[in-house]
Amino acid sequence: MVRKFEDREKEMIHSKLLSQGKQMFATLGLKKTSISDLTKAAGIAQGSFYMFYRSKEELYFEILEQEEERIRHQLVEQHFSSGTMTRESFRQFLRHSLDIMADNPLIQQLYDSEQLEMVMRKLPEEKMLANFQEDAHFIVPFILQAQEQGQMIQRDPDTIVSLIRSLVLLSLQKQQIGEERYGDTMDLLVELIANGLMLE
Repeated sequence: MVRKFEDREKEMIHSKLLSQGKQMFATLGLKKTSISDLTKAAGIAQGSFYMFYRSKEELYFEILEQEEERIRHQLVEQHFSSGTMTRESFRQFLRHSLDIMADNPLIQQLYDSEQLEMVMRKLPEEKMLANFQEDAHFIVPFILQAQEQGQMIQRDPDTIVSLIRSLVLLSLQKQQIGEERYGDTMDLLVELIANGLMLE
């Protein structure tokens, strides 16, 4: 029988699952981390896990969303805090975004197409849609401001967000692009996008 928890206990367990999950997914990977590993680290019975998440993929995705939120704040602080977007600051923003994708151990796992498919298969479609919308909510205000200030071309902001997302998703296709050409290819794409969108 699954034990019932008080609200305070639930909060503590939820927090522990997130912190332990982040550590385990980053070091062991999604595939090698079992629900048993997670519940043992959180100090709960294995059956109790399902009071919080339907699958380990759902936990992984929540951790990934938190990581994305942290990254968004970091990118804004470093590249858009001045209130003026230039071609160079936009290029650095794109380049920094790709570097984060390559260096972050949680995001790095999405380079494995099998793991990406595993996560997407286990998540409700509305969760993926909400994640896409969060990306738009993050960057559209900066796009609109840059357009109003005459720094960016007048194209539909949602299309520009889609272009940036396409660049980020393309970075997950490292093996298909070919590792020997990947770096130069992505650098050239960043230059073309920055030069094509920014007016100064």
